[in-house]
Amino acid sequence: MTITKFITLFFLTIQCLTNAVIADPFIDIKTNQGLIKVELIPDKAPITVENFLHYIDTGFYDQTLFHRVIKDFMIQGGKPDPSVDSTKKETLPPISLESNNGLKNRRGSTAMARTSAPDSAIAQFFINSVDNDFLNYQDKNKPGYAVFGQVIEGLDVVDLISAVDTSGSSPRKKIIIESIRRHKEDQSPAAGIAPTPQERGELSFNTLQTNYTVGEILQVSLKEAGIKREKQLDLWVAVLLPTGEFLYLSKKDTFTSTPTVFKSAVKVEETSHQVLTLAIPEGLAGSYTIYAIFNKTGSNINDLDLSLRSNIASKAINIIDR
Repeated sequence: MTITKFITLFFLTIQCLTNAVIADPFIDIKTNQGLIKVELIPDKAPITVENFLHYIDTGFYDQTLFHRVIKDFMIQGGKPDPSVDSTKKETLPPISLESNNGLKNRRGSTAMARTSAPDSAIAQFFINSVDNDFLNYQDKNKPGYAVFGQVIEGLDVVDLISAVDTSGSSPRKKIIIESIRRHKEDQSPAAGIAPTPQERGELSFNTLQTNYTVGEILQVSLKEAGIKREKQLDLWVAVLLPTGEFLYLSKKDTFTSTPTVFKSAVKVEETSHQVLTLAIPEGLAGSYTIYAIFNKTGSNINDLDLSLRSNIASKAINIIDR
């Protein structure tokens, strides 16, 4: 796949996601080694995410274990600790395998554990501590393992667990999952009430209209609402042309076809961003979509899909000849 096709497919996917009513859910995995925050991806693995959230909402994972740890491979969790709870935890029937969903078993991805039978996953899951391409879907004879989430904070905790002393693959000291909960800023709204952008957190365009005429001044600014960034992130801005190609804003009012960060390491307290001021020249009539996305500092174009869905904005505009 060419880089242009990759970028196009990625940003078109993001456009669909930002039009969704509810943002992807986030969960907090609280362990005795630290906190791991995961973004679930229900649009790619709806059955798996629904199953996983059931176990979260019923408290199934409370006081379970990361019972299988293999350094430079993965950490597997969700096994009940018999010394804490002697009663057998109730489980649902096994779910269908959703491994052929385009998500990869790369570092930080969260996937369902299963037996050799493809449709056998129940509640146990694992986090890849390295890229494990051999676990990806290949064909019906090598169906792989279903990825349904991505660690967005706490990879250092994953690495800490990965490095513990083991006997075979069993940690010598208990690695306890104290609880798994929906992130407190991702609580489900009351029935029939859609969350507002402020409630779910988003990056949005502040001054952008839908229709412009050649010769008008195009002003683009962004604002953050409810994201609560805890660290500096890079800001990317791109324009999808009528031809299907992308142009990137490399700095204010300067475009390039080379994937380029608009602004590096944006400070946490900086929540309003002036992006572009441009008198629309002749010859630009057509329909365009402007995208903005926050991602981890130092990332390249192939890392953009690690970004939080709430950290993405898109806006379609039309430019009309005078």
